[in-house]
Amino acid sequence: MARQRNFDKAAIAKQLMPVFITRGYEGASVSELVAASGLLRGSLYAAYGSKLGIFVAGLQQLPTLDALTEQELDFLIVALLEVAPNNPVVKNFLQDYLVDIDTEQLAVKIGLQILAKAK
Repeated sequence: MARQRNFDKAAIAKQLMPVFITRGYEGASVSELVAASGLLRGSLYAAYGSKLGIFVAGLQQLPTLDALTEQELDFLIVALLEVAPNNPVVKNFLQDYLVDIDTEQLAVKIGLQILAKAK
């Protein structure tokens, strides 16, 4: 009989956002995600299926634009700039997420966030 998962998938997905933010999607290794989650590699794969599954689970935790935290906005920026151009799953998710958002407000918010990170 398989052992039951006793962790919150949504909470773990949010907990792993900083790995993607600091390393980028491509730069984030599964080993780093395992270490940051505190879970066993097999548990992470059983819960999410892949690194992409973890990333998409993080996207699914994003609140409305006006409620985004700084970390969530940084994660959204990684999704928009790095992942969506090369991944139809993420691109389609973001198109649905952004469909009813004021694009001017989004552009200003993203622009200010990127400038705040500039050295």
